[in-house]
Amino acid sequence: MLTKEQIERLEKQQYRLVGKHSVVKICFWTKECVREKNKVCYKEHFYDVHCGKCLEMSPVITCNQRCLHCWRDTSVFSNEWEGSADEPREIIEGCIEARRKLLIGFKGHDDVDLVKFEDYIIPDHAAISLTGEPCLYPKLPELVDCFFDDFNFRTVFLVTNGTVPSMLKKFGVESKHFPTNIYLSLEGYDLASHKILNNPVSADLWEKVAESMEYLATVKDKTRTVLRITTIKGYNMDHAEEFVKFIELMQPTVIEVKGYGFLGHSRQRLREENVPSWEEVKEFSEEIGKLTGYAHSGEQEASTVVQLGK
Repeated sequence: MLTKEQIERLEKQQYRLVGKHSVVKICFWTKECVREKNKVCYKEHFYDVHCGKCLEMSPVITCNQRCLHCWRDTSVFSNEWEGSADEPREIIEGCIEARRKLLIGFKGHDDVDLVKFEDYIIPDHAAISLTGEPCLYPKLPELVDCFFDDFNFRTVFLVTNGTVPSMLKKFGVESKHFPTNIYLSLEGYDLASHKILNNPVSADLWEKVAESMEYLATVKDKTRTVLRITTIKGYNMDHAEEFVKFIELMQPTVIEVKGYGFLGHSRQRLREENVPSWEEVKEFSEEIGKLTGYAHSGEQEASTVVQLGK
């Protein structure tokens, strides 16, 4: 349960709480679309999502890790699921309405196309990635089904740290649908680096990441699996060869090599010199490609991300 001060802090940062445990916020790139800046996020370039119609949300403000690079305020996280769970339909309705209210202020801007704005106000892409670990929400498979079946969403992306494989295994068993993309975010390359970079709240989480990877290798015909490697200068960029075993285990559809950004609350834990240059991110991705047989398939410098595919 969040305190009044924590809620006020989140709302000041333009988060909007929905129900007991969900949260929504407008992505920078969605704002750029609404303002007609002709800029879209790399996910539109790579995966044909509708950036201007993106609903970035999370059904939890809870996480089992306190990652150094996380730009979120990890002080608001609880360590595990607590209390009863809101229903998926209520969460989605609440997030769509909160998003509409956050966007409505753009309507008076001179650079906003009002015809396009009316289209943007109705989301059709869900990014279940805003904060926390979504797989801790006990009704996550039903939430994904609800996005597709009840709200006619075109695409649904899930970002997970891989520490709750039991939830991933419920897709297709306790749900009709898999997410369009399942991202597994990886920073550590062994147990010691995992403890430093991810600050797990329990000792067994590293083994669970491997279990998630092994499982995701079996569902590539049902969802696009994405291994996201967040590169942090001074911590993991000299260890490309040690990521190979995880790529071989997960066999992801694609790999995204993404540079750490000196943003938000991560500035209290890391330094600006931990931000890799665009050239360093590309060099790391090239090394990963040479070691694994994955080839360059896309990039966006503005997001410091390189995509590798088979």
